[in-house]
Amino acid sequence: MEIRVAVASSNGATVNEHFGRAKNFTIYRLVEEIWQHVEERPNLPPCNGHCHSDALLEQTATLLRDCQGVIVNQIGPGAMDTLLYRNILPFALSGSIEDALATVRDSKLFRVRNKIG
Repeated sequence: MEIRVAVASSNGATVNEHFGRAKNFTIYRLVEEIWQHVEERPNLPPCNGHCHSDALLEQTATLLRDCQGVIVNQIGPGAMDTLLYRNILPFALSGSIEDALATVRDSKLFRVRNKIG
């Protein structure tokens, strides 16, 4: 099984996007303990101001259905529930994408769920 993680970033260097406002997700895959960039996926954000669309939230979750994790700066409980229902682990982290990916790779729960090492 290929391990993939989606990252919400507006600048390609830091984790700085709220899950519900992310217009793009960068997909990485884990190959022999090293993360490799796979692709960029445009997204229609489910949150607009103080309201959100359940249909767009489902659409975003479907967009990321082949990922085992999602790294964002912030995420609300409804989005977390939607991702967890699909066995996608949400990670609310900040800082560089490189550091965030290392944190996810080393997460005990992530490793056990994905049978890594």
